[in-house]
Amino acid sequence: MKNIKKYIAAIGLLTTVVSCDNLQDLNENPSFPVDVSAQALMPPIEQQMAVGLQFDNRYLGRYVQYFSNATTGNDWDRYGYTANNDAGGEIWKMAYFSIGLNLTRMQEKAVAEERHDITGISKVIRAWSWQVATDYHSELIDFDQAFTQRMSFDYVGQEQVYAEVLRLINEGVVDLARTDGKVSSTYTAVGDKMYNGDRAKWTKFAWGVVARNLNNQINKASYNPTAVIEACDKSLASNADNALISYNGSVSADSNFNGPGRNNIATFRQTDFMVRVMNGDVFTGAIDPRMSRILAPSIGTSETAPASAANPDPTKYTFIGNPLNTTASSTTGPSRIPNLWGTFLAGSITTPGRYIFRDKASFPIMTYAEIQFIKAEAAFKKGDKVMALAAYKKGIEASIDFVNANTISSTTYPITTAISASEKSTFLANINVVPAEANLTMSHIILQKYISLFGFGNLEAWTDMRKYRYDNVNIYKTMAFPTSLFVDNNGKLPYRVRPRFNSEYVWNFAALQAIGADKVDYHTIEMWFSKP
Repeated sequence: MKNIKKYIAAIGLLTTVVSCDNLQDLNENPSFPVDVSAQALMPPIEQQMAVGLQFDNRYLGRYVQYFSNATTGNDWDRYGYTANNDAGGEIWKMAYFSIGLNLTRMQEKAVAEERHDITGISKVIRAWSWQVATDYHSELIDFDQAFTQRMSFDYVGQEQVYAEVLRLINEGVVDLARTDGKVSSTYTAVGDKMYNGDRAKWTKFAWGVVARNLNNQINKASYNPTAVIEACDKSLASNADNALISYNGSVSADSNFNGPGRNNIATFRQTDFMVRVMNGDVFTGAIDPRMSRILAPSIGTSETAPASAANPDPTKYTFIGNPLNTTASSTTGPSRIPNLWGTFLAGSITTPGRYIFRDKASFPIMTYAEIQFIKAEAAFKKGDKVMALAAYKKGIEASIDFVNANTISSTTYPITTAISASEKSTFLANINVVPAEANLTMSHIILQKYISLFGFGNLEAWTDMRKYRYDNVNIYKTMAFPTSLFVDNNGKLPYRVRPRFNSEYVWNFAALQAIGADKVDYHTIEMWFSKP
């Protein structure tokens, strides 16, 4: 009893002591502040821009036939989805959680501190996130309800989202042009790891979002190719303007998601269609010099064990692709298909990797090549083939230069060198790749854009594919679809990805029913942007 009384007395003494101080101080940790500057919020927000795309690219890669699973029966290889699971839900998480309220706080802090450049960047990133999320999912949460204390949320249609993106971009560009207040590229650069505080580059990126937004609507009577071209001309002007998220690549936690150190894509194999658009099958005999730098070669018929070949001969390499929903063409022997790192093993931090599938490779959010292909498409739709051909050629040139910037030379299997000036000029001089103006087709433009986006721009490639309704006769020549589509597709191809399971189907199901997302084939409903 005496000990209990001592214990109670001690509690009383402690309570007395605590009451003398500010109780709020107990919840403060100086090492992990809860109130941080706008500058400090930028790095994790920019990193999450890449993470959202990288996670879901694993699934979109199958939809656009960049890569397939090494074995049969995968739901995504069959153009389906994984039911009752968050697979494919990272972009949703990015928009509403990983970036979400953090971006709101960054903008609020920037406004309060008169950091108008950061305010502008905040609005541009928000616009980009809405554009990405709607092009992936379609309807989004009502903007007036997002990031509030509500327990359920209603959805708005894609047309409203597209308008909101343009509104935010217009405001963001105005803010980026301001020079009053406490605008400082030096201050902003401390947190801005993508553009180092360069407002001009952020403005170009903003116009790139506009170009995507407007050009996605090519099937509508309101489509204005001149406005698209103007947006492209205000956007990225060279590869120096590419929006890139960088990685140190020294440990797994700070490595590119697609690199071998993270071992996230060990079971993926390049597809047969991706090989055909580069090996001369689609472009009539024109072998793309990028193929041997971005695709993984099989060892070839005169070689045996690639992992132990002392002097592999690159002229003996063959490039083989795996169709969707098919076991890799050969799992043993010289014609077996390597993974995207160019190996036949699980990845590790010591595996070199190749192209953008390296631990230290930067991840592109937007590239100059993409902008030029958008311009070429708009000019073609406008009827200006002179402009279209010029932009188309610039897009290919920029893509080749981008590949070279991400090529690590290797003297062992797979032997790799940078694309030489003569290889580049020979390829561009091939009339089957760069034809006369009169012979330029939309298929030329879309397929070269498709090649340039390989491995990172999966969402933009899928957006094009949906705009052209998976046309494998006039656009995506020789592309084939699995004969056994996912059972819930009812024989249809996908046009959207369901909202994230654990945040929406678990907690917000009534709102999903209102937009038809409770139906098993909801993912096959065509998007607003691609409709007339």
